[in-house]
Parts: sequence; structure tokens; C-alpha cells
Amino acid sequence: TLTVKEDQVFPMNPPKYDKIEDMAMMTHLHEPGVLYNLKERYAAWMIYTYSGLFCVTVNPYKWLPVYNPEVVAAYRGKKRQEAPPHIFSISDNAYQFMLTGE
Repeated sequence: TLTVKEDQVFPMNPPKYDKIEDMAMMTHLHEPGVLYNLKERYAAWMIYTYSGLFCVTVNPYKWLPVYNPEVVAAYRGKKRQEAPPHIFSISDNAYQFMLTGE
């Protein structure tokens, strides 16, 4: 039997939010929910996750094939919602806004 204080119990997000790409969409946005989502995405080698306007990265401590020309091309000219979270999405969107003056 495990006994915990009431203030250490947090509501769990519904399963449809497991490995969600943007944690701002979670029903219950609290530290345990964020850490659980990041852990689940990391276990699936999804090291990039959005949290509203921010891109959160969990260091995989190993080389992953996520920084090659094909991946760069996959994000070029796409809106953030059109591809999975990645630093290339953030940089390409910033570049596009810079070009259009928005």
C-alpha cells in the first residue's frame, strides 16, 4: 500500500493526449503531466515537443537522423501544425516571418 498526501495527487490526462505534440492542448497542464508526456515521447525517440509557443527538446544522448538535408526539406515552407515538432520548424517559420515582415 502506498500512502500519499492529497496535494501530491494530480488528475491524469485522457489517453488521447498521450505523446501529444503540443502540451498546451493537454486538459491538465501540470508538472507531472508534462514530465509524463516528455517521457513517453522520449521513449519513442520523439525528442521535440511543443509547449505553446516554445519547442522543448530532450537530449537523446545519442545520434539520431533528425538533422539531415531530407529533414530540412520536409520542414521548408510548412506551417508549424503541418509537421511534427522540430527545431527546423521553428527556424523555418522565423525565416519566413522575416522575409514577409510579419
